[in-house]
Amino acid sequence: MSQSICYEQPLNERARALLRLEFLFQKINHTLTGPSTWDSRAALHGLFDILAVTGRNEFKKELLKELERHAVALGRLRQTPGIDAMTLSSVLTEISEVISQIHRPNNLALDTVRQNEFLGAIQNRIQIPGGTCRFDLPALHRWLQQEPEIRHHDLQEWLAPFTPMRNAVSLVLRLIRDSATPHPETAIRGFFQRGLDANAPNQLIRVWLPCGDPLFPEISGGRHRFTIHFLKQPDPHHRAASCSDNVAFDLACCVI
Repeated sequence: MSQSICYEQPLNERARALLRLEFLFQKINHTLTGPSTWDSRAALHGLFDILAVTGRNEFKKELLKELERHAVALGRLRQTPGIDAMTLSSVLTEISEVISQIHRPNNLALDTVRQNEFLGAIQNRIQIPGGTCRFDLPALHRWLQQEPEIRHHDLQEWLAPFTPMRNAVSLVLRLIRDSATPHPETAIRGFFQRGLDANAPNQLIRVWLPCGDPLFPEISGGRHRFTIHFLKQPDPHHRAASCSDNVAFDLACCVI
């Protein structure tokens, strides 16, 4: 798999939100310790995106429900013949610990971040093209001239209240991805379709293609089925075209 590119398509809104949050946390993690002012700007942008995605009061409840659902589903496997009881117990303990982290009161810390005037001024301007340049936000310009260690410390403090959420997102997505093993498939003339059990908890479609392949998949899915169209685009300066050849790929349908 290390020589392959993995493409993913969520099959419900909850999985879609989890993948977006994972992407944002990865973006921040990459830029957080960077020494340049552009690294700090990118980390701030990621912070504001996380604030926007998690702004609904229901999000924390939905995340807890998802963790509890996984705990129940995995708990039923205890009596399954051949199950690795030690590994299962370890995963259930991990879920319990993450649930406890989220239950711990951190509303005050989150409110402090949301009500921070310095961050609020930047957030109000960041969606305007060029709206955070030095003459628009002199306070931001001054902060960006601080030593990288100072900026890193401030960013860590603002991001700390989201640590339980980051751990929960990482755990749930790991459980979803580990719920299915990739299998080889073939798309006839670049098209593949498969039905889904509408009563099953379908979460994620994963497709692997070789790194050097000029193809990429467009995946769409709902409760009853999913389809994959393979497109060819060897040159990004030209429009992608439908593939008319048979395409070998690896597929995992994550249901848990």
